[in-house]
Amino acid sequence: MRKAFRILLSITLVLTLLGTGKVKASASNEEDVLAYINGVRVNAGLDILTMDSDLSEVAAVRAKECAEKFSHTRPNGQAWNTISSISKGENLAHAVNSNQQKPENVVLAWTLSSKHNENLIRKSFTSAGVAYYQSESGDTYIVCEFK
Repeated sequence: MRKAFRILLSITLVLTLLGTGKVKASASNEEDVLAYINGVRVNAGLDILTMDSDLSEVAAVRAKECAEKFSHTRPNGQAWNTISSISKGENLAHAVNSNQQKPENVVLAWTLSSKHNENLIRKSFTSAGVAYYQSESGDTYIVCEFK
C-alpha cells in the first residue's frame, strides 16, 4: 500500500511539474492514461511515451474485442499480437464501475501487476496507443498498445 501511495504521489508531482497537473475539460481518458503511464516512467528514470494514432486505432479494435472475450487471446483464437505488426506490448483493463474507469486507477492497477508493469517501464518502448470501449452491458474495456 505504501508503494502504491508513493507511485500516485510521484505521478501527481510529475504531472504538476510537466504542467499537466490540472485536468482540462477537453482532456480525454486516453490522454490521461498516457500521462499517468509517463509519470510511472519518469519515476523509473525512463523517457516518456508519445501517443501514436495508429496504435490507438489498434487499441480501439482490441478494446471492442475484449468486450467479446477479455483476454490477450483474440476472439478468433489468435494471439493479441496478430492484430498488427506495429504493436509490441499490450495492457488490458476491465472496469465495471466509474471508479475503476478513472485513468489513475487503471494505471495504478497495471503498476500493481508485475507483467503489466513490465510493459509500463520497458525501456525499448517509445510510443503507445490507448482506447476505451463501453459494452452494451455498461462495462468498460481499456487497452494500451505499446511499441
